[in-house]
Amino acid sequence: MLLHEGMTLHPYSVALCFVLLAVLSLFTMLSMIKQRKKGLAGFMFLSLIVMLACAYVSSTVNAS
Repeated sequence: MLLHEGMTLHPYSVALCFVLLAVLSLFTMLSMIKQRKKGLAGFMFLSLIVMLACAYVSSTVNAS
């Protein structure tokens, strides 16, 4: 499906996608902590923070 000119994505649906990705990142981070892989867990923590920040930003913009 192609996005035509003038079509917009709803900000809350984009924010929901980022929150879902953050939850998946959280579970992966917890798995890495259990396996004692601290470097990968730290990377997943940074990914979690970035995704939550993107979710916040995308939920505060206008839909137009």
